[in-house]
Amino acid sequence: MEKYIFTDLDGTLFYPKAKRKMVPGKNKNFIDRFIADGGKVVLVSGRGPMFVDKVCYYLGHQVDYICCNGASIYQDGHPIKEDVFDTSFLKDMIDYVSDNYKVKSVILFTKHRNMVFPKDGLATWVKLFYPIYMGFQGSYREVMTMDDQAYREELEKGEVEKAMIFFGATPLAANKAKAANKELREKFEGKAEFSWTVQCIEVTPVNCSKSNGIRFYLDYNHINSDNVLVVGDSGNDISMFEAFKEESYCMAHAHDSVKKHATHIIKRFYSLEDYVYPSEETIKTPEITDSKEGN
Repeated sequence: MEKYIFTDLDGTLFYPKAKRKMVPGKNKNFIDRFIADGGKVVLVSGRGPMFVDKVCYYLGHQVDYICCNGASIYQDGHPIKEDVFDTSFLKDMIDYVSDNYKVKSVILFTKHRNMVFPKDGLATWVKLFYPIYMGFQGSYREVMTMDDQAYREELEKGEVEKAMIFFGATPLAANKAKAANKELREKFEGKAEFSWTVQCIEVTPVNCSKSNGIRFYLDYNHINSDNVLVVGDSGNDISMFEAFKEESYCMAHAHDSVKKHATHIIKRFYSLEDYVYPSEETIKTPEITDSKEGN
């Protein structure tokens, strides 16, 4: 089978969450069968390489991965592409965001550190709550650094692959992030990529998106795009839905503004099995609809 599944992690491959084993059993069983039949799985995430590499352990397969929304791409465990921000732009953008929005923090993902927070300016509840929250995440726990000097060092090195603007943990924060994302995309057009993911805005170097990351991977490996299937659930997945429209699959729990960009809606990742292995009995099930229903 010469077929490639490019999948998002949070809310997609990880849905519903399984804190002990990371990947729910039925999702893993489908991937095991798909890979055994000659299919290829590539992980596509806004998370950094340190975390995504850990996913391979829980998945039981050393698969390739596209991280930081396309800024870094790994094949056989080694980087084949690494893009970073222009340092002066990144500093100006962070200053603008800090001056014009009541954000909780701007978090950096760099070549050598996974998540770097500045302590200065962080609300007390963030300083206390986030490490505790991360401690209860089980297999989803991420390495993080909360230190002002480390934050400044990473900004100066010029090796930042993604910045994440965190607005808070409430529904109101999500609405603020969505509105701010539109304004920032217009203000910094041609200088960076912005995507809304609930209470956060993910910012990557210009031309670094999930769709461009997939296209780079396909070109690098001389793979026909007709063999590609993409699946996700959030704003940073829209670019790959639009780029690979015919074989785009969005999770049913996604926001309507995301679902409308995909051709197919599925309730579970493993529901892809009914498309990959179609039969008279499984070509349509209650778990699968087209994107025009329910939007």
